[in-house]
Amino acid sequence: MNVQPNDQEHLVDFDNSNWEVSPQQVCQLLQSGEDFLLMDCRSHEEWEAGRINGATCLPLQEMSTRLSELEPDRDRAIVIYCRTGRRSAIVAKFLSMTGYPHVRSMAGGIEAWDQLNLEGKS
Repeated sequence: MNVQPNDQEHLVDFDNSNWEVSPQQVCQLLQSGEDFLLMDCRSHEEWEAGRINGATCLPLQEMSTRLSELEPDRDRAIVIYCRTGRRSAIVAKFLSMTGYPHVRSMAGGIEAWDQLNLEGKS
């Protein structure tokens, strides 16, 4: 199956409850120095407005054309976030379906991070 990240028919019904990590867990991973890729799938404009330190920007809209950039991280843990968690859930399913076994979406996105007043945002 050729899956695209904007293929709403297959991806929006994704049950992300088994694929989510909390913002607190992500903060703990960052503080512990754990080796994982933190990926922001929001737009470049949203990225510039504020992001979690250490994150890489790879917007949902560019995922299918830039997927090869993630190849070196195929077996690495990947945590994806967006504004509220919807786009990151779509990206998590897309990556899982294309052979990335250790992918999680941050529940609630950067809005949840902000509501919890977690450190590490610029």
